[in-house]
Amino acid sequence: MTRRKGCGCFSLIIIILIIALLVGIGIKNKDKILAFFYPTEYESIISEYCDQYGVDKWLVFALIKAESGFDADAVSAAGAYGLMQLMPDTAQWLIDRGEFAMEATAALENPRENLQLGIYYLSVLFENYQDEQGYTDPAIVIAAYNAGMGSVSEWLNDGTWDGSLSNVSDIPYPETERHVKSVLRNYQTYTDFMPNRLIKNSREKSFYKSEKVLA
Repeated sequence: MTRRKGCGCFSLIIIILIIALLVGIGIKNKDKILAFFYPTEYESIISEYCDQYGVDKWLVFALIKAESGFDADAVSAAGAYGLMQLMPDTAQWLIDRGEFAMEATAALENPRENLQLGIYYLSVLFENYQDEQGYTDPAIVIAAYNAGMGSVSEWLNDGTWDGSLSNVSDIPYPETERHVKSVLRNYQTYTDFMPNRLIKNSREKSFYKSEKVLA
């Protein structure tokens, strides 16, 4: 995963500045400004696979913004590739699990296949961490995407973290804690300001609209 520096206060300041700028320049230029700070590239592909795998497209946009900044050629120091910043071994596991006709290295470098694998991975994580009512807290999914299922399952099983966003500070990996908050701030902005710009996803849901921890 590409490491990003910053803090919650900085993100909040950016959002405030965007709002102020939108008010100052008028509504007619709003979409251009929002698209600059919160891109929606590859929207048709993302919507296609989100519908196929039952994943919220807004969460995918938020994750890509945090992971790669929509740079399809991004390669992290750890060796994660592409828009969804997938590791080669994770890609191979997903290809085997989903029985996809892909070759891992080529798939990671192909934006469409990278997106398909990443969105499929999110669907696997949502299914893996369902509670008895069939609900999965997106904070758990994002944490597992960042730190791995093994680490997150260990935290949940030994009581280190209860899997909730409200107790995200209990995550023992500071990078993962920051990443969860970053992705969900992005998600909040996408859902607050851009609901009419994208192709509709019949399965989309809204998470954390009022969680103060994101501020």
